[in-house]
Amino acid sequence: MIQTVIVIFLIIIALLGLVLYRYHNQQFMIFDLTENTRLGHILLIAGILLIITAVCGLLILLLLPVIWTLITVIIASLIAGFVGICFATNL
Repeated sequence: MIQTVIVIFLIIIALLGLVLYRYHNQQFMIFDLTENTRLGHILLIAGILLIITAVCGLLILLLLPVIWTLITVIIASLIAGFVGICFATNL
């Protein structure tokens, strides 16, 4: 049961990373990232880090005990929180 929830979490994190990576130099919600290049670079780096976190989380799920997946949850939450704070400061 918990493995299923973790796989769903990893899929969501990977999709979020892909969206951030894809829109790092375009219009994203109310932000024009062609003008705000600092925020665009943050989205690019955060997207790549979230994709790497999702892949590492899958490897952790397959190779290590389930309790180690807490590392993936913490890292992904910190990255997503940092992106949220960056958006909030650019309003």
